[in-house]
Amino acid sequence: MFGVSAAVGYDAAPDLVLLVAENQVSHDQRRSQVRRRMARSPDAITRCFGLPKKKDKVGLWLIGAGGAVGSAVATGVAALKLKLAGTIGLVTELPVFEKLGLVSAASLVVGGHEVRSDSFLDGVKALRRQANLFDDELIRRCTPTLRSMQRNVRFGTLGGSSTPGCSAGVAEPVPDRSPAETVQRLSSDIEDFRDRHRLDHVVVVNVASTEPMVPRAAAHASFTRLSKALNRPGSRVLPTSSLYALAAIESGAAFINFTPSPGLSVPALRQRADELDAAYMGSDGKTGESLVKSVLAPMFATRNLKVLSWVGQNILGNRDGAVLANPIVRKAKLRSKDAIVKGIVDHNPKTHVSIDYVPSLDDWKVAWDFVHFEGFLGTKMSLQFTWQGSDSLLAAPLIIDLARLTAHDLKCGRHGPLTHLACFFKDPTDVTKYDHYVQWRQLMDHLERADAR
Repeated sequence: MFGVSAAVGYDAAPDLVLLVAENQVSHDQRRSQVRRRMARSPDAITRCFGLPKKKDKVGLWLIGAGGAVGSAVATGVAALKLKLAGTIGLVTELPVFEKLGLVSAASLVVGGHEVRSDSFLDGVKALRRQANLFDDELIRRCTPTLRSMQRNVRFGTLGGSSTPGCSAGVAEPVPDRSPAETVQRLSSDIEDFRDRHRLDHVVVVNVASTEPMVPRAAAHASFTRLSKALNRPGSRVLPTSSLYALAAIESGAAFINFTPSPGLSVPALRQRADELDAAYMGSDGKTGESLVKSVLAPMFATRNLKVLSWVGQNILGNRDGAVLANPIVRKAKLRSKDAIVKGIVDHNPKTHVSIDYVPSLDDWKVAWDFVHFEGFLGTKMSLQFTWQGSDSLLAAPLIIDLARLTAHDLKCGRHGPLTHLACFFKDPTDVTKYDHYVQWRQLMDHLERADAR
């Protein structure tokens, strides 16, 4: 069962010990507790022993590693490591970030969890074959590095209350007796990754397929109640993304939810994250149509033009599109996409967003938006735009950005929701301002405060 032990290490916050009979804590588990605490404060050894500071080594752990986005991230890091690509698309390569001394994108150590048999290389070759992304020479030269990264990938979980998009190419599941055991196994994978590569920080990023919204259960109200439910064999009290999220924070890693899936949004998990001083942020990366909305809507607001209606039609054809063809899953995605305009303009325009699966498009997504607005003397006018981009290659650089910025936050001892990263998300945790310029200003203000320290 889950048990809460006496404090061990450098601070007094209680730690969760997984599957401890009668709440007794073994020597190995106490050692694991200390390791988790040191992961959250890796400079403690340096301070205690007066050692010179070294350059941080950061791990990027991808949930859904073998998918298109995960493969694109891995290829991006490999290409940067081999100096085969420039840094266009990486926000953190803008001059304003130079003073932070961020870990280099090329130095990120990549690993992750995956339930399908697809490797990073399989994903890259599929993107090349089906969407005409990358080129053969880039793939050839990155292949050894991608194969090396693949050695860091472990089998994830098909447990939880929802596992959409996992019906094809699924590897043999690892049998776990309960969700608690699953969390322990997943968490141990992340701890092992940290130990083997001697990492200072690990940032876990969820890029797996979107899950449907989850109805609240009584066990979601507190972590004490949730812990009991997680120890019941066969329990499906949490969705899969939340099992991954819990495993991440229990291992001492930061958790970033780049999807609209529940993740840490369950109240009991937020409670646990705050108890552990975990760093986290989400949700649903802002990469295409929603990015344009968050930039254009403030224009109408500051020009005092009344938006009457804003209709957006999205079509895409990759696995994400196939998963979103399920109306229950699509509802979760549409909720975050449809909130942006109403969150920026002062009145209540008619908005509508649709997503349709068009297999022939594969990784390319297209958004067509029609904005009907009222101007001076009641004159009705309109604006239309079309956005077309590669779903995976719009997301991949932002995930690298988030890994670098979150690692910096961990180095500085920050925890809780990293609200200064709101500009990367459609539905940012604990943030109600959707205006991209306001969110960007929040990030710049954060950088200025960090620089002042």
